Amino acid sequence: MTGRPARAAWATAAVLVSGLFLTGCTADATSLVRDFLAADRQPDDTLPADMGTPGMDGDSSRLAGSLDGTSYYLAEYVQPETGTPVICLILISTGTEFGNSACGPAEQLRTVGSMTGGATIVEREDPVPDGWTRLGDFLIVNPDARP
Repeated sequence: MTGRPARAAWATAAVLVSGLFLTGCTADATSLVRDFLAADRQPDDTLPADMGTPGMDGDSSRLAGSLDGTSYYLAEYVQPETGTPVICLILISTGTEFGNSACGPAEQLRTVGSMTGGATIVEREDPVPDGWTRLGDFLIVNPDARP
């Protein structure tokens, strides 16, 4: 009889410890972006014609949001020289032909253009600097940022 209560106590302790680890974990920016890109595609996720980066998987694009006349997209890209999969961050000034993009590892991704403002991939708990706005868990934007 002493074996069963001991096993039950160990099982209970294991469940409690596992729960503590799970609640203490946060997803990093790369995981959040990958999950976002894996979501079901919506009609507004399609990039405007000729606004993507050459070599980018246009079918992977997702609209992360819009603010003050700029739309923010993310898409998958494979670096041709290394074959490494990375992410593209594409900023498009709505109703114009102006766009700006940067491709690279999610945790280092940021871009600023004279007609599109700036955007940066961040961790969920990162503070938002003055003048910037959080669009979702992993993206901060500033339509007024200039290079």
